[in-house]
Amino acid sequence: MAANVPEGFEATNSEFMAHIPITKKQTFYPESIKKITINLQPHLSPLYNRLRVMLNKPKIRKFYSEDYDLVHSGQSILETNLPYIMDFEHAAVFSGYNQYAFEKPGFKKALARLLLDKKLKKLTPWSNAAKESLLNFIKDEKLAEKTEVVYPVMSTPKELNREKHDSVNFIFVGGIFFEKGGYDTLLAFQQISERYDCTLTMISHVPEEIKRKFSQNKKIIILGSQPYENVKKQYLKSDVMIFPTHYDTYGFVIPEAYSFGLPVIGVDSFSSPELIEHEETGLIVESFYSCFRDDRAYRYNTFYELGKNRLEKCKQPTEKYIKRLSDAMARIIEDGNLRAKLSENARKEALEGKFSDKVWKKKMKKIYNEAIE
Repeated sequence: MAANVPEGFEATNSEFMAHIPITKKQTFYPESIKKITINLQPHLSPLYNRLRVMLNKPKIRKFYSEDYDLVHSGQSILETNLPYIMDFEHAAVFSGYNQYAFEKPGFKKALARLLLDKKLKKLTPWSNAAKESLLNFIKDEKLAEKTEVVYPVMSTPKELNREKHDSVNFIFVGGIFFEKGGYDTLLAFQQISERYDCTLTMISHVPEEIKRKFSQNKKIIILGSQPYENVKKQYLKSDVMIFPTHYDTYGFVIPEAYSFGLPVIGVDSFSSPELIEHEETGLIVESFYSCFRDDRAYRYNTFYELGKNRLEKCKQPTEKYIKRLSDAMARIIEDGNLRAKLSENARKEALEGKFSDKVWKKKMKKIYNEAIE
């Protein structure tokens, strides 16, 4: 976003762009205290967030300055002297990912008051699903008018130097292996790999027991976590992205894959169906599980419950679901015309469509100007 500022605006980098408990500037703390604080934060933060929910106090960050005309806040309500706009992935960011906050009338009333504050000029959810996660629970016409979906910008390479090959090469990129559908991808690929000339490259933290389980399949290449330059090289060797995530509010690797001309096979969880146009930029498969309910809320009340339950569920994909995923892979291998069409559309979406820097700049220029005016 900072690298794709609309014409007439300048983004300033500052320490506020990356928040850590104790910054390097605070040298009066011994290194041992810094380390303890950083290690404790993941355990203390959920308790702090739950206390705020109990007190009907949505999360707020303070930002006062005379150096700027406007603040673009990423996922944080601000206490500020400046006009600001705010983007968000899901309404639960305002409650520390505690979904039960939206069952508390006092919390919802307090949140609505903060979101309707005159300093906050615009809410820009990352997707329609994110927008619904808020407006399904806080029904307010003024809040709805203040909310406009803006898909996060992607920097798209203008030219591609793709490697030529005869096989159909699939790629999976995802940090949280089970929750993002890595296990599903391996199981589905295993079903088709003997029938077709194809490969699967896994860029993920794959558990050792899973590596052993699929070690006999030489068409599966498990690379583990990689520097981004290596990831880009793998994209240029690939034809299709597989990303059946059960967890993401917004799968950034989907528009990233488009930027390299890769269509995406995904599932019908949260925002994926609006990021992947079925049979236009990829294929959507009915999932067996999602971390989200039909009303866009998280399926579990607290972040702790979410982490505990989603892992167990994602380790047990159903046979019917794996068959649906493998059928989608087989279809895209067999139908070269479909694969070419999806690839062309994916690249076009990244260069000119809703994930392009051109569309993002146009939308944000209008929003920024209106906020300042």
